[in-house]
Amino acid sequence: MEPVLDTTVLIAGAGPSGLACAAELSHHGVDCLVIEPREVVSNLRPRAKTTSVRTMEHFRRWGVADALRTAAPIPLSWSNQVLFCTSLSGREITSFPGAFGLSSTRDDRYAESSQAIPQPVVENVLREHLACRTDVELELGSAVVGVVEQDDHVVATVRDKRGATRQVRARYAVGCDGPNSVVRRAIGVGLVGRSDPRPNFNVVFSAPQLQTHLPPAVQYWVIGAETPGLIGRLDLDGTWWSIFPGVDAEYGERNVARLIANVVGRPVPHEVVAVDPWTARMLIADRFQTERIFLVGEAAHLNPPWGGHGYNTSVGDAVNLGWKIAAMEQGWGGPKLLASYEAERRPVVARTVGVAERNMGALAGDLDDVGEAIQVAKRAEFHSLGLVLGYTYGGSPIVQDGSGADPGADISVYVPTTSPGARLPHTWLADGRSLYDLLGCRYTLICPTERRSGPIAAFLAAAAVAGVPVALLEAPDPRPWADELILVRPDQHIAWSGTDVSDLDLYQVTGSLRSTPA
Repeated sequence: MEPVLDTTVLIAGAGPSGLACAAELSHHGVDCLVIEPREVVSNLRPRAKTTSVRTMEHFRRWGVADALRTAAPIPLSWSNQVLFCTSLSGREITSFPGAFGLSSTRDDRYAESSQAIPQPVVENVLREHLACRTDVELELGSAVVGVVEQDDHVVATVRDKRGATRQVRARYAVGCDGPNSVVRRAIGVGLVGRSDPRPNFNVVFSAPQLQTHLPPAVQYWVIGAETPGLIGRLDLDGTWWSIFPGVDAEYGERNVARLIANVVGRPVPHEVVAVDPWTARMLIADRFQTERIFLVGEAAHLNPPWGGHGYNTSVGDAVNLGWKIAAMEQGWGGPKLLASYEAERRPVVARTVGVAERNMGALAGDLDDVGEAIQVAKRAEFHSLGLVLGYTYGGSPIVQDGSGADPGADISVYVPTTSPGARLPHTWLADGRSLYDLLGCRYTLICPTERRSGPIAAFLAAAAVAGVPVALLEAPDPRPWADELILVRPDQHIAWSGTDVSDLDLYQVTGSLRSTPA
């Protein structure tokens, strides 16, 4: 007999990865219960400060991109550069315009530019979005303290703020509960990698009188000071963040005013909002999943913040898993579909962690005040669309003939490609819409008008018989690819491309067995 379930998907944790997982599931009409200990999101520690181009494209899919930009304390038009200087009172050394994909003008390469925005603001926007979704229940003030996998469901133990516990039954559980994940420990998964031996010290402070003669920037890297570091605005009302690599907690807490004066270039009246000592970690879980329990975000991987990839990678995890769970619930996903989550995300995570670690090799204290040298050392950190947009699922068991897709060694260069596994090349349509706006929650076969023939109709009929939702979309004209057919997945990645639709293996791309219908 089918078990009596309290929800289809139990999500442990409502940080960015848990909220993103719930948003993706809701986007596909799958109900979920999100358990989160924090009743209120704290603004004391901003953590991530940039939402990447790719993450903003996902927010566009969910209908929250505009709300996020409206909520951002610093508008996109204010600045798009990272600036290196001797201090906020000193001279400019060099700068990186268009850093992190920040742009106030439309770009054919993507549907949304990135956005400078503190992580707590992102979380609140997503909480508000999910509060309007009838298929999402957000339970704040409770925590998942245990989870056990059964043959056909999972059972989680949830403890509320009064200490009372209850059992929650779900078809799947997703651990989005961070570095100290209860879910990860429950399934016996460890983290593999290393921690950087150097300490780091963050300070958030309020200094409404603090101004700089330097051009606006989302980050100022201060080179050559007694204690080199980074500083930037959290808003335009005088709240600032700063990072001091190599500074331990004891020294930092005793010398906050001195540290701030170092990067500002002079003493400045201020009020300390929060301090946060931390250690950079390069850790990846030895497994991302069992049959019904999955690890997403920092429950599965930790990487240094250099380059701004950590939280954005977590959102990528959530999207990849969410549409696959939806396919299973809707009856068209095969038994190999969910197993592809780790197969697809682990290589992306490993590459991203490696890039962040390389970025860590040239911090503020490692650099001389020579602009040309800084440009060489830091270019890939601030211009990384080759990583952000160019990652590929080529080689995945549910991507057909995708083994040749190469993300490229130079992460600063993004080269659009229709190789299976890659993100569909973006283009703006003549009516001003994004091509991505025409892609829905199912597979989409993009076909030039002149190629609509008998084989296309036969394929669509076969997909309908198998129960696989496939929409037919006329290829845009002009388009950034040759006259080929492209099958696009719900996450905007290419499952197959070619010239003859009869070569398309519907069983493979849906993770089905040959002997069973999709």
